Amino acid sequence: MPTQQNTKQSVYRVGGLKGDHCRDRIEHTLSHLDGVSSVKVDLSAKQVSVNHDESRTSSGYIEETLQSLGYSIQGQE
Repeated sequence: MPTQQNTKQSVYRVGGLKGDHCRDRIEHTLSHLDGVSSVKVDLSAKQVSVNHDESRTSSGYIEETLQSLGYSIQGQE
């Protein structure tokens, strides 16, 4: 059973979110990264929240993955 001690929630303000297809694409891609336990995309707030094991997938790698999908990162909370 995975340990919860390295679990972190990262919240990104993301530019370029336009609709359900963007939400589905981000949730599908990020949920397949090693160590990611949940992904939530809030289209109205233009935010992506990711719960992940920081020792397996860093916040920086998640940010790079979002950028590789064509989205701009406008900040991390």
